[in-house]
Amino acid sequence: MGWVTLTLRKRELKQSHAYYQLRDLQISREKRQLARQKQYETSVIQNDQQAEVNAEREKYYTTRDGYRAQISAMRKEISEHNSDENNKDDKWSETDHTNDKGESISDLNQLISDAQLEYTQRSDEIKTLYEGELAMVEEEASDRETQLDMEQTEVEAQMEAISQEMQAVSEAVSTEIQNSTIKLA
Repeated sequence: MGWVTLTLRKRELKQSHAYYQLRDLQISREKRQLARQKQYETSVIQNDQQAEVNAEREKYYTTRDGYRAQISAMRKEISEHNSDENNKDDKWSETDHTNDKGESISDLNQLISDAQLEYTQRSDEIKTLYEGELAMVEEEASDRETQLDMEQTEVEAQMEAISQEMQAVSEAVSTEIQNSTIKLA
């Protein structure tokens, strides 16, 4: 009668083993999903960062091109004024001539430099902000992956223990059956 009890125990162990195999499979799927989610979030953050940096760059280029156009127009006016026969005695230099806002060419060049500096600073701020977000995504994913790794290690250890116990129960069932066999002498 002991072999019947042992057979029932073996059945319970098989069910437990199947449960742990399922959980191991689920953990593997969760890990793959986590990797895909991390990759997706990283891509979204990088795209957002690039869009903001591009917007700042466009703003800078627009400002710079506006100042360059003013400089070009001022140089053209200086050149035309200096080449005019009527103004032989009144020659303009680049520092003498100003636009309608009172800015000289050197002032406009300084404004271009200031705009470039502002663009660089703003671009660095944006990159720093998004690097922080990327670090948070990385840390969260890493923490979750560590949890899954620990759970998977525990599940695999349980499966190994159950496998060993099933082997022992199988041997005990075999021994019990042999011992309970009626011997005709």
